[in-house]
Amino acid sequence: MKLINNIVVVGAGTMGSGIAAHLANADCKVHLLDLPSKISRNDITAKALENIKKSDPPLLYHKEKIKNITIGNLEDDFDIISEADWIIEAIVERVDVKHNLYEKFSVKRKKNSIISSNTSTIPLKILTEKLPIETKKDFCITHFFNPVRYMRLLEIVEDCKFKNPKIEKLKIFCQEILGKGIVNCKDTLGFIGNRVGVYSIQCAMYEAINKKIPIEKADAIFGRPLGIPKTGVFGLYDLIGIDLMKDVLKSFEKGLKKNDSFYEYVKLHDVAENLLKKGFKGNKTGCGFYKTNFSKIANPTKVLNYSKGIYYDYSKVDIKILTDAEKLGSKALLDDDSIYGEYAFKVFSKTILYCCEILNEISNNIVEIDNALKWGFNWYKGPFEMLHDYGVERFYQRCFDRNEKIPIYLEELKNKKISCYDNNTKSFINTKFKKIFIKTPKNTYRLCDIKRTSHPVFSNESASTWLINHNKSDVLCVEFHTKANALDGKAIDLLNETLSQVKSKGAVGVSVYNEAMNFSAGADLKTFLNFAEQKSWTEIDKYLKSFQETCLLMKYSNFPVVSAVSGLAIGGGFEVACQADKMIAHMNSTLGLVETSVGLIPAGGGCKELLWRWVQDKNFDDKDEAAVKAFNIVGYGLTSSSPIQACDHKFFLKNCDITANNKDELLFNSCSIIDEMSKNYQSKIEPKFCLGGYKIKNKMGEILEELKDKKIITEYEVQVGLHLAHVMSGGNTDKSKVLSERDILKLERESFINLISNVKTKDRIRSMLIEGKRLKN
Repeated sequence: MKLINNIVVVGAGTMGSGIAAHLANADCKVHLLDLPSKISRNDITAKALENIKKSDPPLLYHKEKIKNITIGNLEDDFDIISEADWIIEAIVERVDVKHNLYEKFSVKRKKNSIISSNTSTIPLKILTEKLPIETKKDFCITHFFNPVRYMRLLEIVEDCKFKNPKIEKLKIFCQEILGKGIVNCKDTLGFIGNRVGVYSIQCAMYEAINKKIPIEKADAIFGRPLGIPKTGVFGLYDLIGIDLMKDVLKSFEKGLKKNDSFYEYVKLHDVAENLLKKGFKGNKTGCGFYKTNFSKIANPTKVLNYSKGIYYDYSKVDIKILTDAEKLGSKALLDDDSIYGEYAFKVFSKTILYCCEILNEISNNIVEIDNALKWGFNWYKGPFEMLHDYGVERFYQRCFDRNEKIPIYLEELKNKKISCYDNNTKSFINTKFKKIFIKTPKNTYRLCDIKRTSHPVFSNESASTWLINHNKSDVLCVEFHTKANALDGKAIDLLNETLSQVKSKGAVGVSVYNEAMNFSAGADLKTFLNFAEQKSWTEIDKYLKSFQETCLLMKYSNFPVVSAVSGLAIGGGFEVACQADKMIAHMNSTLGLVETSVGLIPAGGGCKELLWRWVQDKNFDDKDEAAVKAFNIVGYGLTSSSPIQACDHKFFLKNCDITANNKDELLFNSCSIIDEMSKNYQSKIEPKFCLGGYKIKNKMGEILEELKDKKIITEYEVQVGLHLAHVMSGGNTDKSKVLSERDILKLERESFINLISNVKTKDRIRSMLIEGKRLKN
């Protein structure tokens, strides 16, 4: 039973609606209230509900979750406050308005309820200054990040002198049911995430412009090579909204002490101010630092030349040191003596120095700061983890040589010849320079902690295997670590090697898992394109066969294999995930087979697997109809934005696969499943296919022709569809013949090779690679 069931959200704006939607995902009973309207009493909340339904990316796991939200207004429905376990305020950032509302909450609420504010700027002591002591005890700040469903960070600020167990229960609820990463913050301006994150963004923008680095190059540097999302700084500004960033900076300028180092960058840069004067606010207006021109298909985006105030076409940034840094690690870039390396180190060092400067003020726990940046800004590593990896002594010396002001924390680390983390004891060094063991929530394994204190069993530049001891049993964990975790030959080879060595390593099974944003965005198309341009069809067949055989080895080994999925698991990534014994998927996982978007078909067993899932569905008396259903799903390149939604397409099997609310549960739960399954493990029985052949292929062809007549697809896409139909119908067969999995896999390979030999397909792949995109729906 959930700790909290009945929740009222007051404020139906972007944040309030997002919070309500995510609570609905957890099957809580949610009342969404706002001011009454003259048009219709519930007009504001009714529109918010419609926006939730139409949201993209979707705020709901499944459209049916909307039934968990009841709308109302603060006059007609205020009595519902008395039934709430948790009252969440998400209204305008005006203290007087909030105080007035809290006074009413205090009178109406039930005794054991919790009140929280989603404020990002107003300190707790100001919010609660007029409240009676009993209400103060039950009040905290719950600062969700937008979009609420997808952003993992939840910052909580509480009055520690009360030590209220109800707030602790709220944290457990938010962690286990809502899937949030909880960061405990001191009652300071901007808390942790925005204080450090916005500083870093401002520093990156100012320094790029100071050094006259073009926007697209600055974003490429302050991005993947440093373990930061590819939006970089200018792209992130456009995403957030330049106008909103101005408001955020105003709150910092007003509230920070004048000697705070943030003041160096606290004002909105003149370049951004000039954009606002023109009405350019970023993505919401289609124009900001980047400009979108949807009429120009080949390259729809232009970028601002901030010196001249004009936009220009640009190509994918191709700088060798950035490519090297993605392969070799951020040190390669930070130590480079080019202007790009200098810029990267400047932002990197300023951010870390600022974290050290304000450490005592915002949190004496460096793990909280690292988690805030990882969960709230999607950094791969937090600032102190980056400092630890770079080396405290080396970092100190470089900063000292540059005459940077050295904060006490960094000075003492250097003097004591210690790092901020201790690999051997899984501990960190606090501001009193004592070792504090890192606490993780129950039933949690974090691969980053395991990697910090051990060495891989197998490793190459594309993947690594780690040994995890779970309940006295050893489990091997395969981690992909290419760009977007695209599956190249080395990644597949390492997976194969791991599967082949399980027993010799004394392990009971294999978990395929990683802590990156995506499980895998698909196969490495660049390799296929290179083979195709050289007309090396035998090499493509060999490559595909290796991929297929590795997936079959996963499926039919004499030990359990579990895929633990979050983010994108599409194309080849899904083919790996779906051929494990079980899939455990985070609720924000995107699953699907999207190869037709570039003129190919799945050829790692995806067609075969989805075909089998549908033809054995007991709801289909006619197995040909089931095959057509699978054909349509693959043909349209459909994806699902949650495992619940994925059940509709059989990307996720309701009676077999398992969901996880919190990403931290994935690795631990996959190990638990493997440990339990290994005690009485039975290998799967290979399926046999009896398919309709030409008869059903003709029916699929008719569907394609009808779509072409309606101008939904082109003649080229008809040809792609016919190759898919050849596979999904079983090829030259009929229902009197029995086909094995390998028969279907052979058809996959043949059709894939025929398609990639097509000039249009190669052009599509080439165009996608030039634009730097991965397969997506």
